[in-house]
Amino acid sequence: MKAEPLMCRIVSVADWLTPHSKVQLPVLQRGFVWKTSQIECLWDSIFRGYPIGSMILSRSGDYRMLIDGQQRATSIALGFYNPWNNMGCRIGNATDLPVVWVDVCPREMTTDQKYVFRAVTRAHPWGYQCRHNRSVLSVNDRRKASEMYHKLYGQKLYSKLLPTQRFPYDATCPVPLCFVLNAAMQKGNNVQWLMDECKRLLPKEYRTSGMKEDETYFSLLESADLTSLLDVVKETVLQTDIPAIDLPKELLIDSNDTSANESTLFVRLNRQGTPIDGEELMFSMFKSACPQTKELVECLGLNIIPPSRVITLTSRLILSESNYVAGISLAQFRKYVHDDGFIRKMINLIGTDGHSPIREKIEQAIGILRYGNVPDVVVKKYIRSCPNGFLLLLHWLFENNIESIDEIRRKQIAFRLYRNHWFGTDFDFFVKNNWNNVSQPDFWDDRYFVNEGWIRQFPLMDPSLLLDFLTKGLDNPIENHEIRPDMEDGLQKKIWQQWQATLPRPENISDNDYNARIMRGWQIFCGNYIYGRDKSLILIAQRNYINRAFADFNQLEDLEDTNTPWDWDHIYPNSWVYRQWNIDPRTKNWEQRIGNFRAMSLTDNRSENANLSPAERFKTPSEDYFVNENDLAYWQLLTQDHACIKDNDLEYVHIHAMAIITRMVNIYAEFLRIFQ
Repeated sequence: MKAEPLMCRIVSVADWLTPHSKVQLPVLQRGFVWKTSQIECLWDSIFRGYPIGSMILSRSGDYRMLIDGQQRATSIALGFYNPWNNMGCRIGNATDLPVVWVDVCPREMTTDQKYVFRAVTRAHPWGYQCRHNRSVLSVNDRRKASEMYHKLYGQKLYSKLLPTQRFPYDATCPVPLCFVLNAAMQKGNNVQWLMDECKRLLPKEYRTSGMKEDETYFSLLESADLTSLLDVVKETVLQTDIPAIDLPKELLIDSNDTSANESTLFVRLNRQGTPIDGEELMFSMFKSACPQTKELVECLGLNIIPPSRVITLTSRLILSESNYVAGISLAQFRKYVHDDGFIRKMINLIGTDGHSPIREKIEQAIGILRYGNVPDVVVKKYIRSCPNGFLLLLHWLFENNIESIDEIRRKQIAFRLYRNHWFGTDFDFFVKNNWNNVSQPDFWDDRYFVNEGWIRQFPLMDPSLLLDFLTKGLDNPIENHEIRPDMEDGLQKKIWQQWQATLPRPENISDNDYNARIMRGWQIFCGNYIYGRDKSLILIAQRNYINRAFADFNQLEDLEDTNTPWDWDHIYPNSWVYRQWNIDPRTKNWEQRIGNFRAMSLTDNRSENANLSPAERFKTPSEDYFVNENDLAYWQLLTQDHACIKDNDLEYVHIHAMAIITRMVNIYAEFLRIFQ
């Protein structure tokens, strides 16, 4: 049997992944993963008549399965997606759909596109930059866009905006692409239909960064050359034929190769194009082997853990019943999904008939990590960056058949896991060497972490001693924060003695090795906290504000800082340091430490600008931003007169450092207060 070529019009492809289409996604397909810049570039190619590659289909009964081309087909369907008519629709595996716009009279052009398309999402309802469509908008532009949303819809939290309320800001006169495509397909006066649709559904108060002061949205729309744009749609876009290959089912099953199947082809094809990681491929293989579990698996992570990670965690729990399995390769997993015993165990853990053992333990484990009202975004980030720590916790819950956990134990476990992640070293080594000790109910007590795993459980420094240590060294470069056994300085010696007193010394270890381990532990602490840039501890310190102001925020797949509904605001403005002349090097060093950052809603910050002084920012102190009296005293001394602190202004070099160091130690002390 040979593959048959097909030619499909773009309107037909747009209908493929809708619920009643004869073209559907196979159960093994991953979710929609393309970025907005890729959606925009695809539509630019379509409008310019460029080829966009072929699709691969395979017959399955009365349907065709889209084996390759999901990202392109979904992006095409998004161009036709009209939330004003059908907001709750689903396209393939894509949910919370982006809305695509086209700027009909652009004044700013992109670096590599002829047409200016703007895709807006829940996390970025204002879109990305026009010229560099992978870069986020400036804080000032995001604030202005937030003000517009608040004025139009009364909505302060932009992550709650409906798809019909999101609007690209870095543009001149954007129009929903679905309006343009539908206008070209109307009979009669297409331009008038498009104008009427915009006036019927879009607010006249829309403002963009490309508008002049005396211009309005609809005055720009009336001046745009809509006729030429619609001609392009009618003559090029709607006439586009997209090649598709209709793959006979027989080509998926090779009698001489029992490993060749739909899953094998999917893996082969998805080695190209947008990268797909091992976990996603394993999830696809598992869905192919157990299609009946697809819907259940997708809700097991409680919107905290992606389904693909749930599958790898569950697999590792099964494979580590006797000996710890550090990881699973794609080739190994491909063999496991053909093992009836492994599949039965997976199904038993995933569960049926409403009972899911793995869901129950995941829910318990997440509850532990939420101790002290730790925000979900911190829990998600921990699970993503330290999966072995989370796996160890699941293993302990299963091994001891834990049904309920009191507050004291929750605090103890959360402290162990977070402490080792943020202040420790190679926790994976500890997990490997203590896997079989997890059968002990008291596993989280000191004896397992201090004796056997002592090198993974370094002491934590007393906050007052840390503050003294850091502030005493203000006149020295930041890199000189070290301790050695031969130091005579009182503070360094005191820290050394504290660590010796709390760090057990194993037998048969020399003085030199023991001292080297203490110095190594101190370097790790400094590297992870003093010099580190993980802002999770700021979110814990500001947890009441985060949980109140962003309670609905649950961005599952992408937790980068640019996709959060808050801005990482520099308390001492970065513009006063970055690219300025003769700035003291100590000021530059402390400027990027976590003590100088606060998480802040753009709408809460409407009246501020990037150059506002710390004294003005805290003229009316708020508990939301975790500023205590001892650091507030320093912030209030930093006025507009102390912008761009020069290297000869030692008094304010010290004040700047004291403000950041004091707040940084306060954040650290708050973590200890919650968990110790």
